[in-house]
Amino acid sequence: QREVMKRFIQNLSFAVGVSAMLFIGCAAPGGGDTPAGKDNAGYVWGRAGVWNIGDAAAAEIWQQWTSHFDAENLDGLLALAHDSIYIELSPTEQIEGIAAFEQRIGNWFEAADVSMNAIWCVPIQYHEEDGTPDNGNWLIAGYDFTSIQGDTTTFMDRHANVRIVDGKVRYAKIYTHEQRSGVNRSVTLSVDMNGYDGEYSSVNVYGFFNGWCASCNEMTDEDGDGVYTATVRATEGEMEYKFTLDGGVDLQEMFEAGTACTKTTGVYTNRLAQVESDTEFPVVCFNACGACE
Repeated sequence: QREVMKRFIQNLSFAVGVSAMLFIGCAAPGGGDTPAGKDNAGYVWGRAGVWNIGDAAAAEIWQQWTSHFDAENLDGLLALAHDSIYIELSPTEQIEGIAAFEQRIGNWFEAADVSMNAIWCVPIQYHEEDGTPDNGNWLIAGYDFTSIQGDTTTFMDRHANVRIVDGKVRYAKIYTHEQRSGVNRSVTLSVDMNGYDGEYSSVNVYGFFNGWCASCNEMTDEDGDGVYTATVRATEGEMEYKFTLDGGVDLQEMFEAGTACTKTTGVYTNRLAQVESDTEFPVVCFNACGACE
């Protein structure tokens, strides 16, 4: 359970608002020359009905882009980058042109272990005054970004406004909603599945340390005793996490708010541990704070 719906709604609401200011305009629509089409909505400087859901192929390109970032595949990224690519990382930091992009991202991959976890994406299409669609697609996309460099992990919760032209990423403006860094520690977690009566094919652990990716850290039971173990890299301080089955969230642990070993934020109750150094935590029973009875 990676709090997807809560963050999706928060980020999408913010993203749509920012997108409106960025490339739709701030004035209320005043009629305009082109009436809103049946499937069109939104406005640009008072001209209504200029946006609709974009091409699914653009969303697929973005999905490939994020996969290449996650795999640190520079060649794959270069194949999807427009020659005139322009990325606004912040008001004072930009990447302009394919050569600058190659150098910046290549250096980053050499210096850090980078992962990019795509969460959601909405493609939208702009229409000209005569009703014809523009030759590109915009995307509003949310994702998590993690960079591990030396003993420090930096996590970023982001969304981007992206323009795809001729099947290539031409432009992106990045918005960072949350950023936190901490010292990396080796944390070993173990869960006893002997008290679980249901069927499952794998046991996983997920939490802050992997961006709440339920399939990213599969646990192993090398001696077949029903106790599954995984070692993860987590930052010092509070670590929220859960054990789950089959690499998804449908068979995750479920705790009531107020359970001793947990922390509740909104509607989400997760396991809570304090990481101060390299640590091997005691074996716990699935969906319980302590060992199996």
